[in-house]
Parts: sequence; structure tokens; C-alpha cells
Amino acid sequence: MNKNNNPLKKIPVFLLFIGLYIISIQTMHAQSGQYIQMWGGPQYTGMLNYDDNHTTTTTGQGTVTFTGEEITDETYRWGGGFDYINNFTQNYGWQTGLYYSGQGQKYEGYVQNFYNPKDPNTYYFTSEVTMDYIRVPIMFRFNSILDGNDRINLSIFMGFQVGYLFNVTSKTSVNLVPDSTANKYRGFDYKQLYNALDVGLGAGAQFNVKISEKIAANLGIRFDRSIANIENHAFTLPGDAPVEDLYPLSTLKSSRTSHDDVLVRMPTQNISVNVYLGMTYKLKNGKPPKPHPVDDLPPE
Repeated sequence: MNKNNNPLKKIPVFLLFIGLYIISIQTMHAQSGQYIQMWGGPQYTGMLNYDDNHTTTTTGQGTVTFTGEEITDETYRWGGGFDYINNFTQNYGWQTGLYYSGQGQKYEGYVQNFYNPKDPNTYYFTSEVTMDYIRVPIMFRFNSILDGNDRINLSIFMGFQVGYLFNVTSKTSVNLVPDSTANKYRGFDYKQLYNALDVGLGAGAQFNVKISEKIAANLGIRFDRSIANIENHAFTLPGDAPVEDLYPLSTLKSSRTSHDDVLVRMPTQNISVNVYLGMTYKLKNGKPPKPHPVDDLPPE
């Protein structure tokens, strides 16, 4: 999958707005109240640093070759957690919670041996960088009608979230780094290369299937995206650090960039689509909707 054709960046967000409009014109008969929801499922992830797959990039230090050829592979992680939901009216509410989100990107490509310029060969490699976040969202929520004997309704949510990065791993299939360098940087903390906090946007939709008065099953899809660069450009790698530790992290390069070069790169941002199953438990009933006033009919 070429990153410039990454389908994650083509999520039809306008469909969410259409859904919101449909919900907004419904009569107000959905269930209000306070809920707790547990959910989890696989997610398709990527990193929006578009010039990762360019053969060359023009920087302040001239033209730098990253790889001979590099493409991104489909990457799957996992996400899940719990939400607290407060539907303060029959159709509208808000939610927050705490959840885990696995992010990352896999790569493959061909590269020359940076450590031995006289080597005429190119080397095929696969690599990946994975990041683990704990996220706290604040979302505005819309609910469709649930009237009479209805058992299924639709919820749509969108808002902001803050993620805390607690783990980063990097793996590369071909190690061309000399043993002396590799041993020197063994156990290097890759979290230093990324910001501890990731501020982003979140949106999603789910179907709620009523099982009882207090319990419902959920099937949903969730879209998350960073709104700022997650790379920590305040940290400078030592000059003899392995080339795969330079941005984009875990990918081999044919030449070394300077610290100034990272400042002209496209921002690196997390992006993911999560498909999940969940269960919702009703903690407290909300206020019933106010009855519509009915004018007295004149006598016949």
C-alpha cells in the first residue's frame, strides 16, 4: 500500500454530518440517562508522514536519499476500553472514558548499505514501528429515536482526545549496523523520538441493540487522527546512531540526514480506523421528555 494512496485519509467524513442531520430532525424519543460501555476490536493504523516513500527529499542540507524504494504495508493493531456516556436529553449527550490504542506502521523496501559505500548490492528489508497509547476522549453524542417496541438505534459521536504514549518498539529485518554501534545503542528508549502527548480528533458511529431495559450490545466504527506532529524534534540523536533510528523510525536509509533535515519533513501523525463490539449498561435513567402541549378543542 503506497502511503500517498492511503485510504485512511479518504474517510468520508461528510457521511457523519449527513447522519447528524438525519438524527436532528427526528422526534425526541431515544433513551436519556447515564451509561457505562465496554468495547474493543481490531484497528487499521497508519502514520501520515507522506514523504517517507519518496526516493529523495529536498532539505536545507541539499537533496537527501532516504531509500532506494520504500512502500508502506497494511498495519493492524488493537483498540478498546470503556466509555462513560451521559445522554442529557433524549437525543443529545456527551461521553468520555479511558481506552488503549495501538498505533504504528509497517514498511518494506530496498536500500544500499550505508555503512559500506563500496558495497554494490541493495538489500531488501521489512520493518515496523509500534506505539501504545492510553487515550482520554471528550465527545459530543447524538442518538437516533428508540420508540415503542424498537430495539435498535444509531449513535454518532465526535470530539477531541488526548493520548499518552507509554511504549514504542522498532523492528527491522535486515541489520547492516556494525556490531560496535548496535551494542552501543542496545536498549535505546525510542519514546524519546516522539512526544509524550498526542492531541487528536475522534469520530464514530455505532448501532445499539437493546437486550433488556439496562443492557445493550454495540457494533461500531471509530476514526481517530492526530492534529499535531507526534515526532519530538527537540531530541537530537547522536551522530553515530544507527540510520534506522532516524525519521521515519525503523526504516533503513541510504544516507544520513542532519537534525535540521527533520524540520522540513511532512508532519508525522497517527491515524486509525477501529471496528469494535461492545456492551452498554444503563446506570441511571434520565428525565423523561416533556409532553407536547395540546390545545383544547372547541366543542362540536
